[in-house]
Amino acid sequence: MRRSPLARSHGPGRRLLAALALIGLGAAPCLPVRASDAYDLAARLAALGPRPAGSEGHARAVELLLAAMREAGLSEVGIVADESGEVRNLVGLLPGSTPREIILSAHFDSVADSPGAGDDASGCGVVIAAAADLTRTPLAHGVRVVLFDREEDRLAGSRSWLSTLEPGERDRILADLNVEMVGWGGSAGAVVHLFGVERRGSRVVPPAWLAHAVLEAGRAIGWPLSAADPRISVLGQLVVRTTELRHYADSDALLAEGIPAILLSDSSLTAFDPAYHTPADGRDRLDRQRLERWTDLVAASVRRLDGLKGRPRDDDRYLVVGGRVLHRRVLYWIGFAVWVALVFRGLPGRWRRRAGGERRRAGRRYLPGYVTRMLFLVSLLVAPVLSVALLLPAALAALGRWRSARARWMAQSVTLLPVFLYLLVLGVATGRGFVRSVEIGALSLALVASSLAAFSWALWHRPE
Repeated sequence: MRRSPLARSHGPGRRLLAALALIGLGAAPCLPVRASDAYDLAARLAALGPRPAGSEGHARAVELLLAAMREAGLSEVGIVADESGEVRNLVGLLPGSTPREIILSAHFDSVADSPGAGDDASGCGVVIAAAADLTRTPLAHGVRVVLFDREEDRLAGSRSWLSTLEPGERDRILADLNVEMVGWGGSAGAVVHLFGVERRGSRVVPPAWLAHAVLEAGRAIGWPLSAADPRISVLGQLVVRTTELRHYADSDALLAEGIPAILLSDSSLTAFDPAYHTPADGRDRLDRQRLERWTDLVAASVRRLDGLKGRPRDDDRYLVVGGRVLHRRVLYWIGFAVWVALVFRGLPGRWRRRAGGERRRAGRRYLPGYVTRMLFLVSLLVAPVLSVALLLPAALAALGRWRSARARWMAQSVTLLPVFLYLLVLGVATGRGFVRSVEIGALSLALVASSLAAFSWALWHRPE
């Protein structure tokens, strides 16, 4: 029988059960589960070896994690299984003063030939340790820890868990913070991923307010995060927004069902964990200090989100620059300010007072600039993220006075540089096996391409 995720599964003997679980794992009962230490828990989980569904390591992982969740102070700790019993998600709750909830998630299974220390024993350790830290803070939202099973099987665990939720239970969830592949030495930096998913025929990414909350929490504790990639953040955001990636996470399943969710990781496009899905992903690769900082970040993010009374209005057309979220309205204002400057730059001169034939010839020379401005404005309204990222340098170049051919070639290079870099990063990501297909809209693509062509036209046919 399928069990509700809100069903209680604890009692007065839960400490005894935790000790028995440790004995069953071959550990000495004098060494309790250190639920508040993300490194200790992640290392012990990885030490069990590979944890594919149905394996002995998988069964031992379930017992270890249930004991750790109880030790962390969570209530309603238990297993949410599907009807076949093959999918076993682990849940626990830190109650709040209201029925609303924030989800902290990770997955505890691994591929068959990897100990899965980074993927994703690290995430399990961080979310449980963060929950233990949050027991010190009175919260309005309950914090539900969900450790998903069978993430490696096309998100079977998270999809199974979602199927157990009633509509009212889904509506009570403010957001999900999903933690995966964190705490490995050599990472270029902590990342907020903005993976796009299909929902009701349209492509959506984590909402701006959720990305903003996590980025601000990181800044507040001195653990800054980048969006998409720490080295090429803006270009990385464009790539993940315009492609279907081969990699996925449990947050994708929640986001596709209308639950705001975001992925936190130490892996990115240019700094992907080299031990991913290999036997080398062992406990010795984990960095204790990084896992402690990730624990602080997740706890701080929950405390920041807890101040919200409900979900703010979704806005998935935003760009993160310098760790700051530029909302759609900000992108509009930036683009509109440049457009106004283009209008004043292209105002006609005294040729209007000339004779008819000469006036018409001069007017035709102003036509490229007029077309450029109109296409830029339409592109901005339809695709603000692409327009600001790819067309803004061209628009700024169009404001200059390029009199020599050499200067105009330099301006032409500035115009095309962002597109060249985007295509370069896209090609590298595709070559490394990250990209499954390109998913940019035909209208957006047409507008960007025609705007760039119009900028070039205006650059080489500008009136003196």
